[in-house]
Amino acid sequence: MATADPVQVFKQMLPSAALAAVVAAALLFVFARWWKIANRCAGAIAIGGGYMAGHVLAAGWSPFPPRSATHWLFWFAVIGVIVAAADALVRQKGAIRLVTWAIICTIACRLILQPKFNYAWSAAEGWLWVFAIALGAVGLTCTLNLIERGPFGPATLFSIATVLCAGACVALMLSGSLLLGQLAGVLAGIAATCFFLIIAVRAASHPSGSAAPLSLICAGLWLSGFFYAELPAASALLLTLAPAFALLPVGKESSSQSRVLAYRVAFIAVPVALAVALAFHASPPLDY
Repeated sequence: MATADPVQVFKQMLPSAALAAVVAAALLFVFARWWKIANRCAGAIAIGGGYMAGHVLAAGWSPFPPRSATHWLFWFAVIGVIVAAADALVRQKGAIRLVTWAIICTIACRLILQPKFNYAWSAAEGWLWVFAIALGAVGLTCTLNLIERGPFGPATLFSIATVLCAGACVALMLSGSLLLGQLAGVLAGIAATCFFLIIAVRAASHPSGSAAPLSLICAGLWLSGFFYAELPAASALLLTLAPAFALLPVGKESSSQSRVLAYRVAFIAVPVALAVALAFHASPPLDY
């Protein structure tokens, strides 16, 4: 059998990533600049809407109820946007929001792992996995929220999301799933486009609310890669923990936006590169 041609893989990925980027840019511009009332969840709408467009082009329409883990990723984007919009409209106390999101992540993990409950796990083992993964998803969301609320927040979030999702794209493809890698590439394209749009369009306020859909889709991708492909556990863990490296202090001398962003990207690039290296070391042959 012939080895997959990287050029052909890129050509296969490009249309869905390009469509997702265009849709995300349009949504971000409209909701963040023209519709001020939606500014607090404009980032979530851009990520969710862009991902849904790219997902449909890459994997087809996802039925409801979903019949596979890949189908659930589309609906995770929908759920993330709804949660972000509800959070922007109804500002609940922090503890209530955290508990609500933890319940949503737990349900999402249980749904996407249904095949494992059916054919591989006992109920106790399955729920142990679900609670552990949901805890990781909540931690990822909290980390992304902290990044977004920090200095140069949305620009920082989208810049590190670009690196994170691009690394996940490569790791997932190396782990034997071109489709999951393509969907991660869709997210990387969205994040890169939103980053450049925020840098190019100077505004008094910036979009927010991106953490919910971004973390839920990423968690679904890495979970699917680990349980339904060959993504090493260490790679999945490193990808989950990588955003926390962007919270490391950069020093008072690094006051310019470009320098701060460069440091943040460099910090997160280290665990992401290690995750890709581990996936490469454990990768099956890419023969198709």
